[in-house]
Formats: sequence, C-alpha cells, structure tokens
Amino acid sequence: MSRSKIFVAVATALSILVLADLLTARMARNSVPRQTMSTIAAAPPAIDVLGIGNSLIAAGFDPAAVQRTFQQSGRRCVAINGGLGATGVIEHLALTRLALRDHSVKIVVYGFFDQQMSDDVIGKNSDIIGNRGMLYYQEPQLTLLYARFGTFDRLSFEVYRSSALLRERGAIWSKVEKLRRAFSAIGMPPQEINQFGRRADFAALEAADPQDFFRACQRVIQSGDFLSAPVQALLHQARDHGAKVVVVEMPMHPLHLKEFYAQPIWEQFRNGTRAAVESAGATYLDASAWVPDARLFDDHLHLSRVGANRFSQLLATYLIGAIN
Repeated sequence: MSRSKIFVAVATALSILVLADLLTARMARNSVPRQTMSTIAAAPPAIDVLGIGNSLIAAGFDPAAVQRTFQQSGRRCVAINGGLGATGVIEHLALTRLALRDHSVKIVVYGFFDQQMSDDVIGKNSDIIGNRGMLYYQEPQLTLLYARFGTFDRLSFEVYRSSALLRERGAIWSKVEKLRRAFSAIGMPPQEINQFGRRADFAALEAADPQDFFRACQRVIQSGDFLSAPVQALLHQARDHGAKVVVVEMPMHPLHLKEFYAQPIWEQFRNGTRAAVESAGATYLDASAWVPDARLFDDHLHLSRVGANRFSQLLATYLIGAIN
C-alpha cells in the first residue's frame, strides 16, 4: 500500500474517532449526573435540607414532602435532592462539595444502607461507567486522591477523562443494552420495572445470603474502619461549612430487615458506625424500620413514590424536632 493511501486511511479513521467523540459529548450533555449537578447548582443560595446518597436517596428523599412538612410547622424550607443512583462515596463527596461551594447548607441528610459507608470506594478505572462517569469531570482530583488505583488505573483514568468517547461510554452502552434487552424479551413474559430499571437487577445489590452479609459486617468490625476516607471528608467538610449532618440508615424492605438486619452482628455493626459518625460530629438516625409496609417499596431497596412521601414526612418531622 502506498504512503498516500496509508495517510488517507489514518486520516479517515482519526476523523471518524473525532466525530464520534464530538457526538458522544453532545449526547451526554444532559446525562443524569449532569441533571443532578444542575439541580444543585440552580438551587437558591440558602438550602435548608440537602439529600445526598445513591439511588436510595434519589428515590426515597421527596423534597416537596419535606418542604410541605416544614411549612406546616410554620418554618420556611428549601429542600434539594442531590441523590444519584449507581454511585459511590466519592461521588457523594463531590456532590456535597458542589452544594457547599456556592450555597449555604443548613442540614445535609446522607442516606446509606448495609456497608456502603465503609467499603464503597472504587478500585478500578474500568468500574467508572454510567452515572459514576461524573468522576471524570467533577473534581477528578478527588478520584485520584481516594480511589484505590494502581499506576495503570491512574494512567487510564487520565486518558479516559480526556475523551468523551471513553468517559461517556456508558451512554452508548446503555442504548446498546436497551436494544439487546428488547430483542431478548421478544416472546418472553414482561419483566417488572421501576424508575431505575428492571426490578430483578437490584437483587444483585443485596448480599448473596445471610452468611455473606455476616462476613461483610465482620470484616468491617474487625478492621474498625466503619467510615471510608471520602465519607469522613464529607462529614468534616460539611461541618466546617456550618452544616449539620444527619447520617440516615435508610428504610429497608421488611424482607431485607428480616434476612439481614435482624442478625445480631448488624446491631454490633450499627453501634460501631453510630460511634464513628458521632465522633465525626454528625448525627446518626436509624430509619431502617420506618416504612414497615412492603407495598411501599418498588423492590427490596427502593421506596416507591408513595413510600418516599411517607418517609420524607417522617424525616422532616424528626429534623424539625431534633435540629434547631
């Protein structure tokens, strides 16, 4: 092959890659993380209650119900839901910092479940996909500081964040996955879905069995590391900005409570976590059994819209009585 033909082939390939990169960036302009960040950025200068966490907060924290409950008690309230599904503790720190940067925040409600606050730190660059992609563009130095990256993953992270085609690959994959699922569902009974996707998918977020849950709790108890470094930073930085933090053990489906939280080791784990939270200057709130009706859950982890309204009213009532 002549040099001119090789040059044309390389130039064409590069042009296609550049175009794909631009199209991917355009497609991701209104991604879910960017929507959540815009919600926080567009909030009034003074936020009274800010919800932070993963999909449990995104689904379970109802700002309208919180505001309405405050107003019924004669108090003004601006409530913002900064929850983002399929994220970890570094993203939660980044979103909290975003709110604290341009707003005064009175109360931060940080929701968690199981061992999330102790073992949810990302370990590989390849795991940053979907909503976690915000780690590439929202204070990426936090990821380099807290992620458990080796040298290769640190280099990969820098390469990926320089290209929309790589950092936003989840946007492309989600469309391919939806198409794949549509074809695989032909002739099959319909599967239950909720606001986040297939209900069955969320079973993978729970422990495989009670023994697996026991071992996970035991590992944390033996290490004493109940709060990961990003969570500690979140608690301390919120406090330094004058915000009061309430760490909430989120409502769980009755079956989750029975299978996992009824184990004696969970009470031991809870006590250790509570002590760590309070040592960091925050308040620990056990709301795991606040919604005992299974019909108010979309799956074993996520509250339905009605359940979110119920929980948020109870949460607001607690905040009114406990936080001056």
